[in-house]
Amino acid sequence: MRVLTSIVWVADVDGSFNAPQASWSAYTGQSWGEQAGFGWMDAVHPDDVSVLRECYVRARESKAPFLASGRLWHAGTGAYRYFEARGVPIVDARGEIREWVGTCKDVEEQRRAEVVLREAGRRKDEFIAVLAHELRNPLAPIRTAAQVLRLRGDDDMQLTWARGVIERQVQHMARLLDDLLDVSRIGQQKLELNVTRVTLDAVLNAAIEQSRPQWEQRGQKFDLNALAGPIYLNADAPRLTQAFSNVLNNAAKYTDRGGRISLSVGVDGHHVVVSIRDNGVGISAEMLPRVFDLFSQDSLARHRSQGGLGIGLSVVREVIQKHGGTVQAFSEGLGRGSLFVVRLPAEGRARSSAMRPASGGLRIVVADDNHDAAETMSVLLEMLGHEVRAAYDGEEAIEVTRTFHPHIAFIDLGMPKRDGFAVARELHAATPGTMLVAVSGWARTDDTRRAVEAGFRHHLVKPVESDKLQAILTTAAALAEAQA
Repeated sequence: MRVLTSIVWVADVDGSFNAPQASWSAYTGQSWGEQAGFGWMDAVHPDDVSVLRECYVRARESKAPFLASGRLWHAGTGAYRYFEARGVPIVDARGEIREWVGTCKDVEEQRRAEVVLREAGRRKDEFIAVLAHELRNPLAPIRTAAQVLRLRGDDDMQLTWARGVIERQVQHMARLLDDLLDVSRIGQQKLELNVTRVTLDAVLNAAIEQSRPQWEQRGQKFDLNALAGPIYLNADAPRLTQAFSNVLNNAAKYTDRGGRISLSVGVDGHHVVVSIRDNGVGISAEMLPRVFDLFSQDSLARHRSQGGLGIGLSVVREVIQKHGGTVQAFSEGLGRGSLFVVRLPAEGRARSSAMRPASGGLRIVVADDNHDAAETMSVLLEMLGHEVRAAYDGEEAIEVTRTFHPHIAFIDLGMPKRDGFAVARELHAATPGTMLVAVSGWARTDDTRRAVEAGFRHHLVKPVESDKLQAILTTAAALAEAQA
């Protein structure tokens, strides 16, 4: 059935109908007798009448046009349908309102389409979160196994080469998963920052260490021109590190073997300026305005890169803007290299620590239903000088922790029998001396919040980064020494 999509109406100064409204009758089925005066309100959904009345009163007091929305009875379909009402005051020579002229536009189909799109977006975000979780699970034991191989200090060249390949590819996969989740958060406008006072040195050093394998593998030269002395920022260090690493990785990807990449730092008033330049394939004039758009890649230069999802620079722009800064891309064209300039507000040298053996061993529980993940983590921690017990489901995790009295319990959130949240809630009260650390493939903000509410002190995302693991071990060792 064809639905009349627009109603034209004329109302008195007080909003009443003082003459028959033909299109109103055709849409609502009201006769003139039913719609006369304020009878037209009977066709409006009862829950929406007060909103329309308030909107009209404000418009009358200010003698201004109004826009309102609600639900209106549609006789043809026998149901209420959403509409948008617009009204314009007609004034006399003295500037007083004489009458109102307006329209009601049927927007039911538009709203249904919006609901469908929101639901599709929600399903997409859930799929990305589940995909990231499932992919992180196998990455965790792979990364831990590589760390075990590194700690063994084996000089075999092939073993060293294989270990390097594993570490680089795991890091690459983890970075892709982080970008995918951030794209989902950006789409929902849920990208949040955990801001602390940090030094620019710490952020850039971490980004360089993350990206170094990319240009070393390609035989590219890297130059760093930093300022002497610390520059302080109010920033989310991990996210800002990710942003700079994405730009550095992009430079490596689009620069030929043996090319050169440089990073320089300067100060402009109250802003710090970080410039990343390469002598790679450059950016075409057509692509330059869209280089930070989602899924945007230059087809002319792509065959000279090593692929990618086209999301890294989109994440960079969002993160930098969230920090109150700007990022710009410059290029003189294909074959002429690229320059990315990041400006951040500054407030005025920390380095990530490598895994190292403990001076005093800790008692540690590792609970994960993925046996490979639990065993590789246990082996790594034992090689670092700690005493470890493993558990493979929630009930076993509770039993082992109660009897072993560990300093730390690394607990997977998705275990059978009792999930990690239930385990933490029970152990938080029963073993107050144990630091509970959630380990999970889930990396959304809500997952971290739920973990903290359940009693976890920290929430680590699989595959666990060595510097974050070392920081937790160091903190636990200091607490154990203080309590001794």
